[in-house]
Amino acid sequence: MADRRPPAPGRAPRNAAPLALLLVVAAIGGGCGLAGPSFSTDGPCVVDGRAPGAYPALEAQIPRTIAGRAATSVDSGRNCTDKALGWFSSNHDVHELHFAGATWDEGNGSGVSIAVLALPDKPLPVTWAEEFYQAGAIAGKHTGNIETSHPTYPGAGTVYRLDTLNDLSFQTVVVWPDGPLARVVIVATQVGPTASKTVHDGRVAEAVGAAVLASEAAGASPAGGSPDDATPGGASPAPSEPVLPSPT
Repeated sequence: MADRRPPAPGRAPRNAAPLALLLVVAAIGGGCGLAGPSFSTDGPCVVDGRAPGAYPALEAQIPRTIAGRAATSVDSGRNCTDKALGWFSSNHDVHELHFAGATWDEGNGSGVSIAVLALPDKPLPVTWAEEFYQAGAIAGKHTGNIETSHPTYPGAGTVYRLDTLNDLSFQTVVVWPDGPLARVVIVATQVGPTASKTVHDGRVAEAVGAAVLASEAAGASPAGGSPDDATPGGASPAPSEPVLPSPT
């Protein structure tokens, strides 16, 4: 059943509103590194930033390939400003959020992003991430036909799923808990005469499967701690290929 209301009153995250594929919020590490001269991964968080290799242990939680297709970009970082944190800050008093993500940019409004979100000192309630994306979709100027559901995927279990039309792109956001982390998958498919909901759903299942395999390979960190503290040097076995076939 469609649900267009935010789960709680408050200001929606402005930078998350479009739900674009290459999200630069504390959810998806897409594109080249955006780390200014004052960005640092250590000490108090005073500026938003992200860069490849910023948090190696978090990046180890992310798949590098989906059915043999290499990610366009992989990076990680942290956000601490109210503008970047949006719903997390205004509704849950979060002042620092770590993230890592990979993006497969296919062009023409299609692609995949897979990310993990983490608080630096305690587990991240997955419902906060769900609220973040739902509020962003509702606030979006070009989003419509928003529907939420709770399907089940192998390895991930019951997840939160949001589907929406964003201009000429059909987009799906899937969120589920993994220890102290929140895992996020975003799949965008260009809308057109040959577009298929079945193919889109297959791509969503494939991306979730890749994220699950990466989780199994890397291992979840202990609850209440950042994965970057739990994995020395960010070392982790390379995630294996997803077993789901790639839709054509």
